[in-house]
Amino acid sequence: MVHSKLVNLLKQKKPSIGGWVNLCDPGVIVIMAHAGYDWLLIDNEHHPFTESQIQTMILASKETNITPIVRVRGNDASHIKWVLDTGAGGIMVPMLESVNDVKKAISYSKYPPTGNRGYSPLRATDFLAFKQEYEQTANEEVLLICQIEQVSAVDEIEEIVKLQVDGVWIGQADLSFSMGYKGNMKHPDVQKAVEKVISAANKHNKPWGTTTANQEDFKKRINQGALLLISGSDSGFITSAAYERVQQCRRIIEVNENRVKI
Repeated sequence: MVHSKLVNLLKQKKPSIGGWVNLCDPGVIVIMAHAGYDWLLIDNEHHPFTESQIQTMILASKETNITPIVRVRGNDASHIKWVLDTGAGGIMVPMLESVNDVKKAISYSKYPPTGNRGYSPLRATDFLAFKQEYEQTANEEVLLICQIEQVSAVDEIEEIVKLQVDGVWIGQADLSFSMGYKGNMKHPDVQKAVEKVISAANKHNKPWGTTTANQEDFKKRINQGALLLISGSDSGFITSAAYERVQQCRRIIEVNENRVKI
């Protein structure tokens, strides 16, 4: 069994670098793994990955020794079970609104006695090649990251971080909508809610993380104690590089046209 790079970093309380995966191509996994990312978030909440594509992305992650975390479509027992049985290094569960929601996620993703996850990890164990080890370590090494992005979840954060979850993720965009600020993540009220989550997580030694907009933001979150951080996405890298390249080429064409006119 290849132990999770992300789990090893969390055990050492070291920050990790994650990347967002929106595009359905295993080549993205390979590129980002060799770039040095520690883990990748395969976003199945907002993007149309098929089950076959998720399986392929997880296999590509295993081959390149990068931890695949799948953001599942919702707090659904059958979907969570399938993703974990396919071999994901963990899941991120979105739109959790309460302690009870989090308890359900624990039940769906952890084996007894912690939870009630059904047992059939054929692909997760390379078809039982390391069955015994997986049985012994899955509850600790297959991560459950709970997304805090609703006001109601922020209100209950002190109780949530006491539960047997492996980390909490602050979804600042949806939190801003939940609070009535519709994408204004910098609003003081939104940031106050973010600080409340951070404070509770740090108090109870619960790993936490969020997406960072730039290097300054990344540094700020590191200094606040974040261990789970995303910096960049596959689609973002392609978009910014494409725009920059086209603009460079347009400038060359314009300079050449002006020279011809003269």
